[in-house]
Amino acid sequence: MIELKHFRLLRAIARHGTMSGAARELGYTQPAVTQQIQSLERTLRTPLVTRNRTGFRLTDAGELLLRHGASVLATVSLAQAEVEAIAGLRAGRVRIACFPSAAAMLLPRALGAMTAEHPGVSFTLAETEPPKALEMLRRGECDIAIVYLYVTAGSDGPSAPALEAGEIRTQLLEESVHVAMPKGHPAAAKRWVDLRELRDARWIAGCPGCRGNLLEACAASGFTPDIAFETDDYVALQGLAAAGLGVALVPDLMRAAARHEPGLALRRLHPMSVRVVSAVSTTALMGVPGVAQTVAALRESAAAVDLGDIPS
Repeated sequence: MIELKHFRLLRAIARHGTMSGAARELGYTQPAVTQQIQSLERTLRTPLVTRNRTGFRLTDAGELLLRHGASVLATVSLAQAEVEAIAGLRAGRVRIACFPSAAAMLLPRALGAMTAEHPGVSFTLAETEPPKALEMLRRGECDIAIVYLYVTAGSDGPSAPALEAGEIRTQLLEESVHVAMPKGHPAAAKRWVDLRELRDARWIAGCPGCRGNLLEACAASGFTPDIAFETDDYVALQGLAAAGLGVALVPDLMRAAARHEPGLALRRLHPMSVRVVSAVSTTALMGVPGVAQTVAALRESAAAVDLGDIPS
């Protein structure tokens, strides 16, 4: 009665708001889209789509059907991805979702080694933060999600996201988190900086995960940080700190990927904070040689990564 194509059709109409937009996305003609919707409405004996001033929207019945369809399509997509991987990765591809500083510091060496040894395997990269990377893995949109977890001494900190059934986490590295500030900052004269000394500082927050760690670490030290700037760009974050516009927490991969700005000081942090970087995949996908070998290459790359010296 209800087929996968109907779920995809409703999703496309909801996304575009027009029959023509849905037709373009799915490779149909506009009349074919209209006919399929009308046929489904006759089968279910209720309208699923209604016209408004700007195009089309789903009715309550259409929205209900789409909500059920979202989980069905995600399951089918994941199943298809795993079957395709098992059947064809000898000449297939490995899809990776990864946050920016790990993409800069871990992927070039790992994927370069894989390409040299297994030229039939290709790679795609989606640059995104850990929560979205895990969502992509669970929707069957990537094969390996590279994620991180912050751990701060003296704080319970955020717990590792719970793995779902069939998921496997492989730790790649553990990196230190430093405090970045201009060289003229009074605390820059010290080798270690107690976070409580910076309770009155203005702060520069990074991506949502990094911002969450900042809030957790400062809460463990008894204060709420005054966040003056927020940026997902780790190069911009270090540039803002070097310019004296605030202080920031910078993990090793982030500082090494950007090297360092003139005028920037990086100091060890107390309480000590680390960021644990891991690769997450599924049991089925790790049974595919290309995926398993890529994770192994990532571990070798992490072991060999040059984090450089902390600039004085």
